[in-house]
Amino acid sequence: MGAATSLATLGLSAVLGQQKKARSNELIEADRVRTAQELKLQQLIERRKREQQLAKALASTRARAGSSGIGAFGSAADAIASGLSRLARTEQAQSDAQVRLSLQGNDTRAALRQRNNLLDQQGSLLSQGVRTLGSIAGSSLLD
Repeated sequence: MGAATSLATLGLSAVLGQQKKARSNELIEADRVRTAQELKLQQLIERRKREQQLAKALASTRARAGSSGIGAFGSAADAIASGLSRLARTEQAQSDAQVRLSLQGNDTRAALRQRNNLLDQQGSLLSQGVRTLGSIAGSSLLD
């Protein structure tokens, strides 16, 4: 009877371990999604700030050019504005690349946490199985 009880306990432990792993994986996934949303929101805020800064810089450049008597279009003011726009696009591309790397890192960390969660659960189940088999081996199945 002791062996049957030990095997039932092992089975119950396995089921409970699976449930614990599933809950933990759900929390890991929720954390991964939340972090990704935060990164994307931060990127959107920075993009809007950059666009506002560019608009101000362009307006300032055109105003200075106009006040100095240089035409607003087809002149040095356009070249300056074009340079500012290129600079803003370059900065935005760098920011986008950085966010992509952060998102990839976030996904990798979540995957590693889930893998470690699975390994921990399997290791625990294995050690319980070894203990149960050891106790069964030391007794008769009729005990």
